[in-house]
Amino acid sequence: MGSRRAQHAGLAWVVVSIGLLMLTAFLYPPSNSPARLILDARLLSRLRVLAAGLHSEIVLCLTGSERGSTVLATGFVMPDPELSTPEHATFASCPSETLAIWHNHPLEGPPADPNANPRDLCALSELDIRTAVRQPAPFVVVAVDGGTWCWWSQDQVRKLADQKALRGDPVTGQIESLTRSRTDPYTPGMR
Repeated sequence: MGSRRAQHAGLAWVVVSIGLLMLTAFLYPPSNSPARLILDARLLSRLRVLAAGLHSEIVLCLTGSERGSTVLATGFVMPDPELSTPEHATFASCPSETLAIWHNHPLEGPPADPNANPRDLCALSELDIRTAVRQPAPFVVVAVDGGTWCWWSQDQVRKLADQKALRGDPVTGQIESLTRSRTDPYTPGMR
């Protein structure tokens, strides 16, 4: 009888393990999300001009094409605005064909730290994470000014949400900063 109990216990353990694996696969399906975001040069130029001149947050829905694991963003639409302030923006939903949600964190305006540089502001806030994880777009992009932007894949945003992160700092290789810090003593042409 002892061996029969061991068999039942072993079988029960296998059934529970398979059930947990199936539940995990259902709750966290393998990702087929694109892993690479490319912004078309003309689109990037337009977004840089926008980001450099904005004093309130806005949201744009980047559109384009998807090929395998790469997304090429070539255009955008702006969803209907509900609220736009220097600290926060709420907009209607993006269309289903949206490949990336773009929004800005203005460098100027309250409560910006006068000593903050653009890279300091290129991060997802807790609210950004909670909002982005509900969006179907494969990428989230944050622009601070005309020369600083960063991005995350939807998988990275989900991980931040699962960790209940209060901030999502830029990932190495997923931030571009062409502007110098306000405190950077280096001036081109001088040593």
